[in-house]
Amino acid sequence: MPIAQFQLRDTIMPGNPVTDEKDPLFEALWQKTLEAWDDEKRHAACLEHALREKMLPDLAGRYRSLRDDPERGELAKKRIDAILGAATQMLFATKTPKPTKTPSWLFWSALLTCAVMLMYVAYAMFHR
Repeated sequence: MPIAQFQLRDTIMPGNPVTDEKDPLFEALWQKTLEAWDDEKRHAACLEHALREKMLPDLAGRYRSLRDDPERGELAKKRIDAILGAATQMLFATKTPKPTKTPSWLFWSALLTCAVMLMYVAYAMFHR
């Protein structure tokens, strides 16, 4: 498939069901959070849903838009910090594990193979 067709197919277009629809549950949770701004459980439920549905950037953007609000700004800043903590935990959870040690039998067989080949080359060079 040519690159231009691939890029055209994946662009955001009106009516694209993947990118055009909003999550109704997320919208409802956000509205409930705005209505009861001081209720910590609403913020936690919204953050949990955003984590589960991988919508942390959307949630952070909404809190960021309220950061300069005189009434909601202080709590919005705290919630942004909580989102950063959650995103950091997600990154550490997806961290690749340390590489495992090479099995000793593989090491010794490779070493033996190299030694045999080196001895053959030395024999071929000196017994011409």
